[in-house]
Amino acid sequence: MKKLISILLTITILLTPLSSMAINIPGYEGGIQNENTYKEVIFVTGKPIVMEGSLTIKTKEKNNIITETYNYKLENLKENAKLSRTIKMTATLEPTGNQIRTTRTLDSYKETINIGNKRYEAKDEFYQWNQGTITHQTPLLSYYAGDFVATKTYKVNKGTEIVTVGTTGELVGYDSPWSATETQTIDYIIDYSDKLDPEKKWQGTATVEASYNKTKDYSYAENIPNQISFKGGYRVVEQHDNVLKYNYDLPKEGSTKGRNYGKDSFSIDTNPIITRLNIPAVRDVLGHQYEEELLLLASMDALPLNSTYLGPDTSMSRGDFAKAIVKSMDIPIEKQEETKKKGRKKQEPAPPMFKDVKRNHRNFDYIEEVGKRGIMVGVDKDNFKPDKPLTRAEAYTIIIRLLGFQNLAPVNKNYSTGYKDDKAIPAWAKDHIYVAKELGMAPKGDYFYPNREITKGESAKLLVDFIHYLQKDLKNDYRENVLNN
Repeated sequence: MKKLISILLTITILLTPLSSMAINIPGYEGGIQNENTYKEVIFVTGKPIVMEGSLTIKTKEKNNIITETYNYKLENLKENAKLSRTIKMTATLEPTGNQIRTTRTLDSYKETINIGNKRYEAKDEFYQWNQGTITHQTPLLSYYAGDFVATKTYKVNKGTEIVTVGTTGELVGYDSPWSATETQTIDYIIDYSDKLDPEKKWQGTATVEASYNKTKDYSYAENIPNQISFKGGYRVVEQHDNVLKYNYDLPKEGSTKGRNYGKDSFSIDTNPIITRLNIPAVRDVLGHQYEEELLLLASMDALPLNSTYLGPDTSMSRGDFAKAIVKSMDIPIEKQEETKKKGRKKQEPAPPMFKDVKRNHRNFDYIEEVGKRGIMVGVDKDNFKPDKPLTRAEAYTIIIRLLGFQNLAPVNKNYSTGYKDDKAIPAWAKDHIYVAKELGMAPKGDYFYPNREITKGESAKLLVDFIHYLQKDLKNDYRENVLNN
């Protein structure tokens, strides 16, 4: 499994950015922020100074061209330091299939730092910067990675002193309905020289790692009063946190000999967003081995919200599973409406994707959405079979397809999933089930039973396990493994 996760991260870095419109770590100066405060660390004086204040970001998009403007107003009262910075840059997006390549270039730049009686100034002609990122979109997630390089020159006290900061940086991240993470790693080389005193010079290095993390988690809240119409219900809490770590190798203050080594960190959290889910009416799941998973999905309306009897041990249909995917993963449904232009007849919406799924089918919208996104496919070219029971092979194939990881199985196909009924696994499902097992998402045991119908209880367990994977395993791979590498 560790080997596969390493391959995953390598492929992601090679293939993937951004909800390309905006990254979650603000700007490109290695800072972090919440609703009210922005913080970063600077090294221009030869020691780390944490600056804090406001950052405003404005963006305009037209024809795959995005113009971004960043305005910083920061200070550190203890160090008698103030910073003002304005950046304008242009991002050019080049979509190709399910990938987006983005190139960012600098349009204008102005920065002033006042520290004590010294004034540091950097302008357009003294700042070279560019960045390239690539985003890979799966039916559910976006993975992205990028690199940037920069050289910034500060004139100090009208140019008698010079500070040059060379920067190389990398970013990597992903966005999913239940978690998102982005990590920037920036390496600095700082050179100082004094025109009036050529002997007075120094060099230092620093590394800043900034990480943004979003997690949605659920919990059951039991009501304390007895005289209430429901005992309790589920709530979902969305939390954003930001961590910045830095280490440095700088000259000792006031001395041309000796070095000042150190490291530190700080974090900024946001206010949590709490959402209470609906109270399901189902009563026949109490005491079931998957009671918690069934009630959670019913609270999301991923399983029938108002049905008293769910039948947890009955088969899950293909159409009902499409609805469960859309609801549990919070996938927006794009409906095509009939339109009438002035002087023209009504324009009829496009015909349904599948001939056997009529518009009046209870799961029509969900089947259309999973079909358009490539999450689920028909049993043949024209038919979906919405009321046909879903098999275990189909269910696990859909989950891995959501992640976009099916191509991580061995290319030569000369492998076994390790199950004793490996030969019974359909050829179209084998790569997906292999990856699911490597990730620890497939069932333990000697047999997989690929062609057995999956029950509603088993489907609920599979989807909640998938939520846990997005919340924990995937997040930890991107955040902890990158920060602690």
